[in-house]
Amino acid sequence: MLARGKKNFVLQHHTQAITQLHSSNKYKDGNWKTYIRDENGVRKEVLRKTEKELYDTLYAYYKQTLARPVTFEEVFEALSEYKRSELGRDSKTIYSDNTYFKHISEDLKKTPLLDITESDLRKWLVTDYLPTKPKEAALKKMIGILSQVFEYGIKTKLCNQNPARSLDYHIYVKNCDHRKKTDEERAFSEDECAKLRADALSHSANPRALIRLLAIETGMRAAELCALHLSDIDGQYIHIHRQIVKDMGGEHQSFFEVNYSKDERQHPHDGRRFPINPRIQEILDLAKQLPGKSEYLFHDKAGKFISPDTYGYHLRRACDRLGIETSHNHAFRVAVNSKLIDMGFSSADRAMLLGHSVETNERHYSVSDKRRLESIRQRLQ
Repeated sequence: MLARGKKNFVLQHHTQAITQLHSSNKYKDGNWKTYIRDENGVRKEVLRKTEKELYDTLYAYYKQTLARPVTFEEVFEALSEYKRSELGRDSKTIYSDNTYFKHISEDLKKTPLLDITESDLRKWLVTDYLPTKPKEAALKKMIGILSQVFEYGIKTKLCNQNPARSLDYHIYVKNCDHRKKTDEERAFSEDECAKLRADALSHSANPRALIRLLAIETGMRAAELCALHLSDIDGQYIHIHRQIVKDMGGEHQSFFEVNYSKDERQHPHDGRRFPINPRIQEILDLAKQLPGKSEYLFHDKAGKFISPDTYGYHLRRACDRLGIETSHNHAFRVAVNSKLIDMGFSSADRAMLLGHSVETNERHYSVSDKRRLESIRQRLQ
């Protein structure tokens, strides 16, 4: 019989799922399985014949593990697993956390959680992290992750206080990189769009060039462009309600489709629609001539969708070849917004076409590009 105290102790420290197998393999059918990490952080399967045997094994494992000091890195890894398995955080969040954690020094990572003081954290910030000139948002995120590790340590009774709680990022903001991209760096100019359009038309057999053409006209996000289905060409409109996202988990990164756009992740509401004009229709007609059968508008010869990463690489190469410094798809979104302003569209109309809030449009997409001054001057004459 499984002792309640032993089970509670295990569940207090073990974040991985514990399951009973129902397998065609008679040697595994009915067995109990879970995963632990060894002293090197490698994920290992634990398989036992009964639930009691599995809990006994886990109890002994955690008793031995907790007998030695648990390092800051080990608690971070346990926190990541907790976010994934119990909070349902997506792989992008876990990947982002790990990217920030890589900045932490090896000395601090290997220090027992109980031994780390507020002074240790402040010294690491001043001597190691701040000299890298992080952006203000990155500094705030980093301090947040430090605090999360200790809060999880308190939750799992690995420590009883959070020394990161007293770290006020405002104290260190002066050490951050405050340079902001100019409006010229954020958006493609009309001349640059014309060059990129002409270049893409000369490579119209390449689905990535056609994606570039549609980005110029619609300002759609790269993930949305790559996810378009033939069935999304809805009469006089393009129905934008999907995206291709990257699975950051595992050793090999992969891509998959989800049925919501970036602004609808929490509350999907059937996406948005962008009107089809003659220039857009020409791009759609070219896409339908791509070799291979596929449900996707833009696809390779095997019928698979084009990943946002390979499209991004294609765009950067094109910009380098044409001598254009800006080289990211987002610059098309800002450029389209500027064109819509010139055409007299309201903030609400522009936000609806680009797929974000009016506030976001005004704060991040409405630019005062100096390259437009000559056009403005001529109109004022």
